[in-house]
Amino acid sequence: MVILSGNLMNKFLQVVIAAPLTSKIKNYHGNPILNPSGRNGLKVISELLVFHVRSVSKQRLIEKIGEVEKEELNMALGTLNDLTTL
Repeated sequence: MVILSGNLMNKFLQVVIAAPLTSKIKNYHGNPILNPSGRNGLKVISELLVFHVRSVSKQRLIEKIGEVEKEELNMALGTLNDLTTL
């Protein structure tokens, strides 16, 4: 799961906005494909499923395994923006 919400929301609310990851790559337009790296902590190539965005209670978050690259995050946020302006 990748947290997409900004620092201000994350600081003051008890939920975060997040999108799940899957290793079953479908190459949907607008979904970033994340390659494993030391920074993101992934073990296999994964697709960020922006179309399955949801709010998640912070209590359900157990451990941070890494961070996505800025370009990957910007692509995901751009896809969300495209969805809301249709």
